[in-house]
Amino acid sequence: MVTIYDIAEKAGVSGSTVSRALNGSRLVSDGVRERIQHIARDLGFEKRNVRRHRQRTILNIRMVLPHHDSPERGLFYDLTQLIDGLRKGFAPTAINILSDLGGPAFVPFPHKKGGDTDAFVFAFHLPSAEVLQALVERAIPFVILNRATPGLPCISSDHGGGMAELVEHLCKAPIKPCLITIDGLNEVFVERREGLSSTLTAKGIPFSDKDIFHFKNTASLSAEGLAPIAEKYDTLFCINDIIGSVVLSELARMGIRVPEQCQVTGFDDSPLRRITRPLLTTVAMPVFEFGRRAGERLAAEVIEGATNLPLERLHGSLLIGESTRS
Repeated sequence: MVTIYDIAEKAGVSGSTVSRALNGSRLVSDGVRERIQHIARDLGFEKRNVRRHRQRTILNIRMVLPHHDSPERGLFYDLTQLIDGLRKGFAPTAINILSDLGGPAFVPFPHKKGGDTDAFVFAFHLPSAEVLQALVERAIPFVILNRATPGLPCISSDHGGGMAELVEHLCKAPIKPCLITIDGLNEVFVERREGLSSTLTAKGIPFSDKDIFHFKNTASLSAEGLAPIAEKYDTLFCINDIIGSVVLSELARMGIRVPEQCQVTGFDDSPLRRITRPLLTTVAMPVFEFGRRAGERLAAEVIEGATNLPLERLHGSLLIGESTRS
């Protein structure tokens, strides 16, 4: 029986491009669509119904992970949740997950035909303009996770809403808040900062740029640098769980009691949080849902010829630990 991959091999395109062409997707140019349809007729291809096709197809999905100059940044999410969610989202279609590493040297199609990949998932980083152009030119579906770039198919966490939940939880009693962050977090930092700032302002709690403390990296988060902050503020909002865990450790070294003297919060519900003492209050980033929605969207696009959505926001959940008084 002739499959879309037989057509893809002869046409020099990916299986997903063949699928879209045969389903009349506007993402495929008229010339490419006509050529694929001509090859399909020559090979005697018979289109199956979508349900049967989904159950018998095996798709190759390339998951591109971020390159980190700082190794500890690889601790902020559970990769197994992402993989599990991705498989659930594609079901009943079976998938082969091909892992790759992003960064300046990443090439999406190392082989001439590039027909071995049906769709791409860029996890927790934004691919370069060159990579995006290559994907668009070949009409390969892709999804970007935890980024919110206008015009691109992104699935992101509601960072601002998560910070607002933390404020709602903590402002039941008077607080004097600050934000602790490190360099290099880009739009994630911006969205979380804006969510924190706008919610505090709406509640009449003073907060400005002078209450935001930037450190170069986690190594620079020392007791010496944190001591004056802990003396001035009683609620330390940390930009993520990694920062929160280091802050907890340094406060303990200084003999500052948490949460009695200082409250500390994180963000992401990273695996590292499980070993923090006291247990860090945080907002869970919906990693499993990232994977599940990415799978559902890509399956619809590859198999059914659906048009991908530009941006989807997923809400996390507040996880109250022992590092806050409320």
